[in-house]
Amino acid sequence: MVLLDKVENLTFCKDLPKGFLSLLLSAGEIKTYPSDSYLFREGLHSDHVYLLADGEVSLEISLPDIGAIEIQTVALGELLGWSPLLGLGWMTASARAVSPCRVLELDVAKLRALANNDPHFGMELMRRVAVTLARRLNATRLQLLEARCTDQAVS
Repeated sequence: MVLLDKVENLTFCKDLPKGFLSLLLSAGEIKTYPSDSYLFREGLHSDHVYLLADGEVSLEISLPDIGAIEIQTVALGELLGWSPLLGLGWMTASARAVSPCRVLELDVAKLRALANNDPHFGMELMRRVAVTLARRLNATRLQLLEARCTDQAVS
């Protein structure tokens, strides 16, 4: 299966056992987004998480009187929109396609049901979500450090 070959090489799915990969695929479908379209928007509810299979996505937050500010760019193979999977529901950022994108859009209710039915799958899924969050947190920490160093250099 071509899709299986593509998905198993994504960062989020790397070295995922084939049975778990099949479970993951059963909860989703491939969607395409043109440049400048939104996968999801900050403040809105979502029932999906996304694996970026092709393209590049900008994560943005909106600030009063300023508008949208890019906080991070997400590359091929990464997980997007993890909030609903953790039961948070409302999106904390917007995801805008920087280039044409293909994603595996995963239904959160289906993922939770699969995780409940197979706790080993559920544990591996959540471990990978935690790794994604750790990477994003580290990237944010580095951005803050860079901004602080820039501010001190200007002063």
